[in-house]
Amino acid sequence: MGFSVSGATVVLFLGIFISFGIAYTTANNGFERVNDAYEANGEDALARQNTAIDIGNASLVDRGGQRYVNVTVNNAGSTTLSVDDTDILIGGNYTNHTSSNMETLEVNGNNETDIWLPGETLHFNLSVETNPDRVKVVTGPGVADSEVV
Repeated sequence: MGFSVSGATVVLFLGIFISFGIAYTTANNGFERVNDAYEANGEDALARQNTAIDIGNASLVDRGGQRYVNVTVNNAGSTTLSVDDTDILIGGNYTNHTSSNMETLEVNGNNETDIWLPGETLHFNLSVETNPDRVKVVTGPGVADSEVV
């Protein structure tokens, strides 16, 4: 066996070794990303399953010719919710928490907190121009409740 055959064999084995290393690294990274996505999906499903809200009161009040919607929502699940991640729809229209129409947004009387613990009550009061037909509250995990005003 001459030098050319030995050299060619070394080049072939070196090429196979490098190709296997690249393929293994790529496949391993892909499997890890898929597994991470499955775990995150499972955690999100568990959070949705443990989340429950109940609109206790939704009423329309007229004070001095200005109409206000008063809503009280109970965190009836076992998941801690975020007030900033909670969406409010009045008559099908999204209402921003920092809107000038938002008069009150508080959890158990505290308007400084973002944390809405299980068993606590979120209360909001906002001025409206027309009489809305319903109120919908959507939490961060995606659990929602609606009530006719």
